[in-house]
Amino acid sequence: MRTFLDSLRKRGLITPEQSAKLEQTALQGGESPIRSINRLGYVEQQVLAVELSRHFGIKPLEETDWPETSVLPDCISPRFMREHRVLPLRADPQSITVAVSDPGDEHVLNAIRIASERQLDLRIATESQIISRIERLLDGGDASASTVVSRSEEDEEHLKDLALDAPVIDLVNRLFREASAARATDLHIEPARGRVMVRRRVDGMLQEAGTLPSDFGRAAVSRIKILTHLNIAERRLPQDGRARVRAGDREYDIRVATIPTIHGESIAVRFLSATDQVPNINKLGLVAQDIELLKQQAMHAHGLIVVTGPTGSGKTTTLAAVLDFLNDPARKILTIEDPVEYQVEGVSQIQVRPDIGLTFAAMLRSLLRLDPDIIMVGEMRDSETAKIGINAALTGHLVLTTLHTNSAAGAITRLLDLGVQAFLIASTLRCVVGQRLVRKLCVNCRKQYTPQSDILAELSPELTGRYKKPRHLWKAVGCDHCSGTGYLGRAAIFEMLIVDDALRRLIRPDVSAETVMKAAKSKGMATMLADGFAKCCEGITTVEELGRVVAED
Repeated sequence: MRTFLDSLRKRGLITPEQSAKLEQTALQGGESPIRSINRLGYVEQQVLAVELSRHFGIKPLEETDWPETSVLPDCISPRFMREHRVLPLRADPQSITVAVSDPGDEHVLNAIRIASERQLDLRIATESQIISRIERLLDGGDASASTVVSRSEEDEEHLKDLALDAPVIDLVNRLFREASAARATDLHIEPARGRVMVRRRVDGMLQEAGTLPSDFGRAAVSRIKILTHLNIAERRLPQDGRARVRAGDREYDIRVATIPTIHGESIAVRFLSATDQVPNINKLGLVAQDIELLKQQAMHAHGLIVVTGPTGSGKTTTLAAVLDFLNDPARKILTIEDPVEYQVEGVSQIQVRPDIGLTFAAMLRSLLRLDPDIIMVGEMRDSETAKIGINAALTGHLVLTTLHTNSAAGAITRLLDLGVQAFLIASTLRCVVGQRLVRKLCVNCRKQYTPQSDILAELSPELTGRYKKPRHLWKAVGCDHCSGTGYLGRAAIFEMLIVDDALRRLIRPDVSAETVMKAAKSKGMATMLADGFAKCCEGITTVEELGRVVAED
């Protein structure tokens, strides 16, 4: 396995420090290096599968290889398959073909040989593919729903008893496992006339995941409310809750929101991985020039750095990467977040609790008395938080925060709208990072094509001066690896607004975002559209996806 890690390191897929950590974990009797890579997210699963196939000389799994029914279920249990990420594909008297995500784990391979009494023929697949197929094969559909007796009574005790029935518990566990296997960030259970719809958000897009009978759907909602300590008898008012759950072999912090509708309670579950690896600032997707600019601005002792974008655009990931870059025993770093998504070693992180008065503004006042060097405020939601944060940046602290705006230039007008005086913004603001997330093309099925029309002019006239007409672009096709969507994962597109002396002179109470953007462009700032189009040319995403994400701009 060391030679495989050496190969990954030479190809720039892992760092020497990561390689050493993986080897040390394996030597201490921990999980295998491949499992560690997947758990820690060092290498994308699809890229890792390609590297494993090349290194071990094992064929990658084809779409037609997946079985329609379980193979040798009496020999290899579902628990073993889930735990070790293996799935038998077909068998004959002499051999068994097995999909594996870790072909170097001889203990698992030997166990399959002994249990099946056959020789192994291996195929490489990703962990998420294997887990998803296992759940699909084991999915009993709505059969278990028949064990739930339909009742018209809706009192608290009835709902609680129903939610504690084994079939309902199994259903909710299965929904969570399937969401985890599909890389979903959100799970929605939504009542409709005579049925309950289940949908998952994958790579920013909602996908239907089936339906449930009405009684079973209500019982599933009650089960989730019990897990998150909500009042199951209260179905007239919205509620919010949270809990830590295990789905597959991963732990998640879940955030739950309920709302009453005309057909019953609708619930949304947000999955936040409790073991997410803190991202590296060099791997965010910024171009090399902007990475250096961001590092330079972050190294200042005081000032304000803002990351902007809509909800779910990766702002917290960017801030976590900056914090990790700044993390040093010589600096005291404090954060106020809602929720705490990444746990950064050596950083004191605080979860807001509005229900007991632990708000952003209240905590920010207290933090200033703890002698911090750097403060990260998860979001400037109101005027009070914005003013305290700006004053902290003015009095010798480096403050990192986020705002909800459509562009980097919009951060200035948003701060003005929050009641911050223009001269204070000009004195403290160092840079603004604007970002969005686009879906990444599946490298297994993407196809190159030659654009027939003037695609630059169709997207935006500003691109014509920056790029020549591209010879080739890429399009989504769809395969089993990406569930037929043509996309797998997401990448960020950025724009970096540096606040220099010329821009500071423009910051007045009546300044518009358009004026600021025009001045920034004249100094060479690449917009999110330009950065996104460069990623289209590299085969990372498509012009259709770019147009969808930046259309409102």
